[in-house]
Amino acid sequence: MKNELHRMQVFAQIVESGSITKAADKLELSKSVVSHHLQGLELYLDVKLLTRTTRRQSLTDAGQRLYQRCLEMRKLITLAEEEARESCSDFAGTITITSPHTLMTNLIGPAMCEFMKAHPRIEPQLLASDMRLNLIDKYIDLSVTVGDLPDSTSRAIKLGDLQQVLCCHPDYLANTQLQLPVTSNDLSEYDYIANQWEGINSQRSFEVSKGKVNTYQFKASRTGDSVPTIKMMALSGLGIACLPKQAIEEELLKGTLVSLLPEGQILKAPFYIVHNYGLQMPARIRAFIDDLKRHAESYS
Repeated sequence: MKNELHRMQVFAQIVESGSITKAADKLELSKSVVSHHLQGLELYLDVKLLTRTTRRQSLTDAGQRLYQRCLEMRKLITLAEEEARESCSDFAGTITITSPHTLMTNLIGPAMCEFMKAHPRIEPQLLASDMRLNLIDKYIDLSVTVGDLPDSTSRAIKLGDLQQVLCCHPDYLANTQLQLPVTSNDLSEYDYIANQWEGINSQRSFEVSKGKVNTYQFKASRTGDSVPTIKMMALSGLGIACLPKQAIEEELLKGTLVSLLPEGQILKAPFYIVHNYGLQMPARIRAFIDDLKRHAESYS
């Protein structure tokens, strides 16, 4: 079993390196030794793990499943090492977290900076992205996600709600002769600036009163991959956008962006912190989540 565990580590390195040659360089082994370990593992499991040509390699279905298990084993080994080293008063190690740009700037980043002051041996890796990144493939500890959660085996903890504002530049109102407040629910004839995850045809539901909502229909004619990009296009008068209130408060005060809906209509999008640790979570990760929950209470 010891040999097979070592061969699984070699197999994972082959997958991540993209070839046996590159894996051999990473592991400081000869190419023949790495090939021998792969062949031995395939023989032991009686299954083909990789298909290889002169130009590329690809995982078989069995290889893909085994690679995911290798990642899980690596995480457990890392967790065991960290639990043996860590004390509750002196956390150390990396924390990799991804979140949308607005939350990274206004919540996640400041919370991490404060956490590091108390625990200077923490090594943060902050990834600002409005796209939902795969935690396992990208070696991410925590992901902050806004909106409905997809079906997943990951665990999610609700941090709060973000208020969203349907808005545009005054020039767009003038050019389209759109009257305020907007009462029509079908806005598909107007230019909508969508985030990539929304798709072309999208809808947003705003709460009018308890238990009653208005749902607005849009057809995207412009798209962006981040709140700053969408905000930039909205400020340029290119269309209507649905943006976090925290990201556009200054523009709303200046009048460079205006809210389109009747007063009292509110869209609150829940946001969560997502992880794959289950109950086996490193102490530093658990401590940061608790700290982030405290920061989020005053943010949302």
